[in-house]
Amino acid sequence: MGTFLFKALLAAALVQDSLALPRGRVARNPNDGQAWAALGHVYLDLLTADRSGKSRRDTVWTHAILDSADRAFARAAAALGSVGVSPAGDSARVFRVQVWSERAVFGWEVGGLAHGADVWGPVPADLRLSPVLEELGENLLRACPAHGVLLTAAPADSYAAWFLRYVRGLRPDLLVVPLIVWRTDAAFRIRAAADLRLGPAGRGDGWLAALVERRPACISMGFDHPPVGTARLPWKARPLVWVATRRSGDDRVPPRDFVFAALRMALDDRDPWARSALAVYARAARVTPALCEGLGAFKIARAATGCRG
Repeated sequence: MGTFLFKALLAAALVQDSLALPRGRVARNPNDGQAWAALGHVYLDLLTADRSGKSRRDTVWTHAILDSADRAFARAAAALGSVGVSPAGDSARVFRVQVWSERAVFGWEVGGLAHGADVWGPVPADLRLSPVLEELGENLLRACPAHGVLLTAAPADSYAAWFLRYVRGLRPDLLVVPLIVWRTDAAFRIRAAADLRLGPAGRGDGWLAALVERRPACISMGFDHPPVGTARLPWKARPLVWVATRRSGDDRVPPRDFVFAALRMALDDRDPWARSALAVYARAARVTPALCEGLGAFKIARAATGCRG
């Protein structure tokens, strides 16, 4: 008991230490956008570091952390500049989207996938992404087969796909989940297994194979390769994604139908998220060289490793 209490007190002290510096900065200068952004990141780190811990199961604590992170990034964005003017301000808006993505995951855990939006929404009217990430999200959603599950990799593709699917309402037939959530968040995995009728295997390490039996699984090329597990899943490369499905037929989108106009502008404007989007497209072009034609039309082929010209 004494050891547990000591660890709890130590953890609480470390949390207060991590919050002290950015809190002090915003107290001295409420218009310090960088300090507000730093404070938002501390709150997000507290949340994601405890994805399956006891604190995460405390709904009051989780909502308090989410609300605090949302306020911090909203203040950061307002202080750092309007949309499209300040790269730092636009990045703060992207991380605010992450806060709402985390809120959605928690809402799904509590209320179920079918009722998740009622638990975590509605989103603020001023929630937005930079155009390059909106374009990335739209391209990824379009690449997935009907009624599939898109599993995302990194911040760029995760927030982009979530925002386009759940805020803009694109591709309502799809479910979008960061792969790390399904792997590490036991509460979410159990809820998803029940809602998607994956059976007992869906609650454990066999969840991906169980998922593919029910729905197409779509893996973003934000990853170097699709997940490797004990089950031999029938992964096939499509433009921007790998797909495993037990269904017959092929509803893939032709490579020429993807658009990269916002990426071209973002590279020219040195948008801080442009390189993250380019990394996804470059990997996709190496796997599906036919994408190079579309990238070339927007004069991005040279920047995308694997394309010529």
